[in-house]
Amino acid sequence: MPSTLVLGASALLLLAYVIRAILFRPKNLDFPIVGNPSDVDFRAALLEGTAKYPTTPYVLPSDPPTVVLPLTMHDELRNLPENKASFQKELSRMFYGEHTGIGIDTPPIIKVVKTDLNRHVASTIEPLQDESRFALDKELGTYDNWTQVIVYEKILKMIALLSGRVFVGRPLSRTEEWIDISTHFTEDVVLARESVAKYPAWLRSFAIPFLPEIRKLRQHKAVGAELLRPIIEGCIQRFREGKEDYEGDEFDDNQGTFVSWVMKWSDEKKKEDPFALAQHQLTLSFAAMHTTAMAVTHALFDLASHPQFIAPLREEIDQVLADDGWEDDGSGMKTLKKQSLPKLKKLDSLLKESQRLSPLDLVFNIRSTTSPIRLSTGETIPAGTRITFDAHTINMSGPNVSSLPHDPSNIPALDSPEIFSPFRWSTLREAPGNESKYQYVTTNKESVNFGHGNHACPGRFFAAIEIKVLLVEILKGWDFRLVGDKEGKGGEKPSNYIYNVTISPNPTAELEFKRRVI
Repeated sequence: MPSTLVLGASALLLLAYVIRAILFRPKNLDFPIVGNPSDVDFRAALLEGTAKYPTTPYVLPSDPPTVVLPLTMHDELRNLPENKASFQKELSRMFYGEHTGIGIDTPPIIKVVKTDLNRHVASTIEPLQDESRFALDKELGTYDNWTQVIVYEKILKMIALLSGRVFVGRPLSRTEEWIDISTHFTEDVVLARESVAKYPAWLRSFAIPFLPEIRKLRQHKAVGAELLRPIIEGCIQRFREGKEDYEGDEFDDNQGTFVSWVMKWSDEKKKEDPFALAQHQLTLSFAAMHTTAMAVTHALFDLASHPQFIAPLREEIDQVLADDGWEDDGSGMKTLKKQSLPKLKKLDSLLKESQRLSPLDLVFNIRSTTSPIRLSTGETIPAGTRITFDAHTINMSGPNVSSLPHDPSNIPALDSPEIFSPFRWSTLREAPGNESKYQYVTTNKESVNFGHGNHACPGRFFAAIEIKVLLVEILKGWDFRLVGDKEGKGGEKPSNYIYNVTISPNPTAELEFKRRVI
């Protein structure tokens, strides 16, 4: 009898999910479809769609379908509020947020990054330089001879140390337990998503709670909660004693600083909950750690493939150190001053160019509509539709110098957009009036790889500092090359992995590293 009841209840539950899937299936989109559902790479579809439909929407046949809005409508739609077009809803839908936590309760994290981290971002430079040296010694310290290294794997561990130094502080940030959960959480979210995608849409909600990948995510959160508990208790005690004061302009990288910021912005019911705070930390790892590691990996692959550009970058670093002087970290190492990092214009240009050709996504400002949106062209986007804009066509068009407020003849000739030209952007900045333009973190109609408008990535300022600091230490202390490139001629960059509209470096590709002899 009990087994019959269980089977009957299961059947009713399954039926409920089927009915829900039928009733709430996506509405038909009355826009032309460009590309094929079987396409692995949507680059060609984006170029074709934007060329054929420059002023009207079209659809990429992804799962679910993606409406690509015309770039002419970007000003009209870029600042839509969350109650019209939501990034949080899209993240939650994409990664099954009710089970993974991704896209759920993100406002505290966004507020911490926009308000506290960005306010203190310049003062993270010194601790990040110190942590970069520790990370490089830990991961590459024994390589006095040319040694093959899986680049992304090593860089991810380094970024985990750098990010952890700021997000939780030492000594927790250097423990293997913390590094393990902060690096593997994102990988396991992706594995969980892939596992869920194997089920038909109407069965997914029923299957998700029982998947081993979902259980693994819960384990990460449980471990994170236990590791954070002493820090949280310390923050609570200091709050009660009135000793907690992190409102100054200097960043205090002691353990608990960033955690206290998250607690400050959290809902009253969750601000002392270790599981909720662990979820916030893991969400930060998901949003920042792997994307930052990808950017560093792309830059190293680009430079190893074009080694003629390494020397000018090193010369720039040496010149800035000579001009500004340096701080001594106590071990004889030269540490860049806060005001020095923005002067590394060639390094900034390299990162912008590397990102242009290998962005995280081929689209930008991706959102899920939470209510119908009436376009100026008369069409209506239904609620529950994934919308975005085409970044790939912009990236492959190159900078538009015709709109600059001075004589374009002052600008040296630029390489064509399909060519990797790392100093393209620093060259543009040499023209009068351009000194502060074309920076890596700049967002505008031509620079959209961090998004643009209200939905631009708020963490890009910290990410840029983190990336630059680590690359400076690598360039100063290490030689690197393509595997077998004994003559230093460079060659073909390891191929990117492209899936629909996402791009990542080859996670198993190797370079050769050795300590630099100066």
